[in-house]
Amino acid sequence: MRVVLVSPPFGEHGQKSKGLPIAPPVLEYLAGLTQKIRPGVEVELIDANLEEFQPDAIEADLVGFTVLTPQAPWVYRMSDALRKCGIKTILGGIHTTILPDEAKEHADSIVLGEVENFWGDVLDDVQSGNLKPVYSGERPILEGLPYPVTDLWKHNHNYLFGSFFSARGCPFKCAFCSVYKFFGQRIRFRPIEEVVNEVASSPRRLFWGIDDNVWGTKVSRNIELYKEMAKNIKFKYWFGSADLVTVEHPRADELLTWARRAGLRAVLVGWESENFEALKEYRALSKQGKRRVDSIKKIRDHGIEVMLFVMVGGRKESLEDYLRILELCDKYDVAAHPTMVTPFPGTELYKEYQPYLFPGYDWDYFDGNQALFEHPDPLMTKENREKALLWLRAELFTLPRILKRIFKVSWVGFPASHFMSWMIQYPQGRAFREVLEAGKDLDLKEIKNLLLEGKGGG
Repeated sequence: MRVVLVSPPFGEHGQKSKGLPIAPPVLEYLAGLTQKIRPGVEVELIDANLEEFQPDAIEADLVGFTVLTPQAPWVYRMSDALRKCGIKTILGGIHTTILPDEAKEHADSIVLGEVENFWGDVLDDVQSGNLKPVYSGERPILEGLPYPVTDLWKHNHNYLFGSFFSARGCPFKCAFCSVYKFFGQRIRFRPIEEVVNEVASSPRRLFWGIDDNVWGTKVSRNIELYKEMAKNIKFKYWFGSADLVTVEHPRADELLTWARRAGLRAVLVGWESENFEALKEYRALSKQGKRRVDSIKKIRDHGIEVMLFVMVGGRKESLEDYLRILELCDKYDVAAHPTMVTPFPGTELYKEYQPYLFPGYDWDYFDGNQALFEHPDPLMTKENREKALLWLRAELFTLPRILKRIFKVSWVGFPASHFMSWMIQYPQGRAFREVLEAGKDLDLKEIKNLLLEGKGGG
């Protein structure tokens, strides 16, 4: 039996991802799971973000897609085309789980939630010709899991970064996030030994730690994990996502010291907004901590680079907030990854914003680049919000700003942390500039004047 697993593309609207060369983590992991439980099944992986996907050229007994919201329209088209060719398809992922009735209209079968407990049943049913329309089960215990398989890609894309995870679940309930609903609020941990062995045995040297929060789940456990990684893994480095409130923990210095020794060289921390009313709307205050600027400095003093995850364009925000993000980053010489506020289906924010959503936009517009809803501020038109985002991204990642930030990271992390900082910042800046240059009608001076007008300047 032959199974093809596909990572769908981002960028249906001309903003195709050209960021870090990271192997799609779900596919390599699912390939490992398949080989472990049904070793006779032939598996091929396709990254449709980097190569053309042609349904009529596929030869398989089953094609599987993992689906995030902005990927859904493309996946539905490809799955419909494959089914016309007589090939069975199955969809999984967060979007499929949130909107199963929509997804099952475009596939022979769908997977709801995490797949480990029933993937073997799926494969057996395909082989026997009895594929069920829906598969779901309890959240699995994270013991004895497979390791990602890195050599089954249809084309070798020379990915520099692999991935690993040590836990699933998130204790926070941010209004804009659906991850905690997918994985749950109760944290499930993998055995430390299994995490360490997976990273140590991987042929790759750079990684994305895909835990929802790489250190805020349980401080004592994560210190032990980092100690074991530092002891058993040499010259392998990684980045991940984290909160800021944990940096105020009594054992934070110990945590950060061992995190760096374990290879952590950069974190994307949830700053979310410079606007207090917006933070309340997003229900993100509890993860910020009381001294979030001090927390950034503490992380960098331990030799770990920091990038802020921020959202702009929300209904509580103004054009001034775009400027405030740039001013914040310049003041503390820290990078930020700005994205448009996006009310994903299944989130509390979607319920709140649904009455204001512009009509006629399919899910592929929910990509973090588009303004999708009406705004009470007359200056915050759809066009102004989108232009301001392009301006902010381009300004944040100029070469002088990138270099200045790199040298703010403590030398205790040299050279790996400084190299990782460059590896994260420079590709983003390049991609953002390419998008800006493609918009030939965009005038940076005009956009900045618009933002100053929103601030009350001139």
